[in-house]
Amino acid sequence: MSHTVTVTRTTTTTSTSAIILNTGYCKTVPGILKIAEIIIAGIIMGLLFVAVERYDLSNYLAIKFFQYIVVSFFIGSLLLFLGCLVSISTGSIIAKTSYEFIYHGGAFILYTIATLWLIIRLRDFDYDYYKYYHISSILGIVNSVLYCVSCVFAYKSYRWP
Repeated sequence: MSHTVTVTRTTTTTSTSAIILNTGYCKTVPGILKIAEIIIAGIIMGLLFVAVERYDLSNYLAIKFFQYIVVSFFIGSLLLFLGCLVSISTGSIIAKTSYEFIYHGGAFILYTIATLWLIIRLRDFDYDYYKYYHISSILGIVNSVLYCVSCVFAYKSYRWP
């Protein structure tokens, strides 16, 4: 006995202009750390911009270096977070590369150097008058710790040979 079978295939393609956000990344530990790093750096930048307007200590190299580090890693972390937020695969793929480990390790080292240098330079200044710089240096320590924790998580997720 032979039978005749007819197979019909239908292919439907749809396109959308909607942007799908990977909100699940915001609930992971690396996502929460990045959000905290971005928020704290934003607060530090706000404090520093107010302090520069008020005190005119912009000629101090330690303050300039601290500002450059804060702004640089704010932009880098924000772009890294946005990349993981708008792409479902980016959050899982980039964690398996050495980029996050190197980025967060470098951020930890440079943030720590900049913060300690600022703290050393500020010890001669009155806290009440220069409180914005002092608060910024404390938040710099907090962000250094967050970058260190991010570096540890990146090390654990990266598949070392």
